[in-house]
Amino acid sequence: MVRGLERYEAINHGEAIAKFQIAKRIPAEKAEKFEEKLEIHDKLKKELKSKLNEDFSFLKEKPAEYSFLHLKRDILYEMLRNCNFCERRCEVNRYEKKGFCKCGVFSHFSSEFLHMGEEPELIPSHTIFFNRCTFACVFCQNYDIVYSDDLLADAKDLAYIVDKRYRQGSRNLNLVGGNPDQHAHTIVEILLNVNSNVPIVWNSNMYHSVELANVIEDIVDVWLGDFKYGNNKCALRYSKVPRYLEVVQRNFLRAKENGELLIRHLVMPSHLECCTEKIVDWVAENLGRDVRFNLMFQYYPTFKAYEYPEIARRLSVEEMKQAYAIASKKLTNLV
Repeated sequence: MVRGLERYEAINHGEAIAKFQIAKRIPAEKAEKFEEKLEIHDKLKKELKSKLNEDFSFLKEKPAEYSFLHLKRDILYEMLRNCNFCERRCEVNRYEKKGFCKCGVFSHFSSEFLHMGEEPELIPSHTIFFNRCTFACVFCQNYDIVYSDDLLADAKDLAYIVDKRYRQGSRNLNLVGGNPDQHAHTIVEILLNVNSNVPIVWNSNMYHSVELANVIEDIVDVWLGDFKYGNNKCALRYSKVPRYLEVVQRNFLRAKENGELLIRHLVMPSHLECCTEKIVDWVAENLGRDVRFNLMFQYYPTFKAYEYPEIARRLSVEEMKQAYAIASKKLTNLV
């Protein structure tokens, strides 16, 4: 059993229940006003936490006609009217126009499949690649996904596929992109129609707002978070992201208290001291030396990276060795 992912593996072995399936079985009171919905939501959060260790037989209970998960869906659709899903806080009415991420009400995705290239404990991973992103990384390896809309995400159709992939052997539903945060309303709609006890992996840049975290943390079993930069200057230069460190550190700390963590860090050329070393130090001190940590060496210059000479190359062998030495000195649970 992998340290730090015990509950995830228990779900895989039929010994625990995915959070969203618990949320579907907690009845919720309907309310008209948004503030009232939030008050009911906060009360039910406590009830969900008390049921995380429910016996597996709890799954046999019929989902509530109007559940905690339905309430989350309704809250998220309300939030779209003044969108603050991420910390850019565009506050646009997504029913009428689009903000930085270029997402309206309807979500799109580029592909879904059983991914065999993820971390060992995740594969086979049913990965859904949603379009668009809240970042604008100059080295984006998925820029074809980020800057276009492909297939319309129909909740019932995708739920059917989730159940089918589960029967085919998926160990999780891995929500990625692009980025999943701006599609949270659609994702909850999908989960309302999913029957399988499949753990939810939220594969994101960890730049979501506190308001969004408050809603989605009750459905996320594993936070698969990117930790890209060790300072705000690099984040602004390469991803056009303000206040990066403040936001992602806050979100990683909150995620630790509300799920299990698997952290990814893509090592970039010429960024070992300013990013890799600082990230490893902070993670070891604040999230624990034994947090599951994936040190990634897959960087290659693409998209607009050639406009930035310092990152317009692959990593050297020496940089890879140095990065591993930095991480292995402070962290004990490397992928």
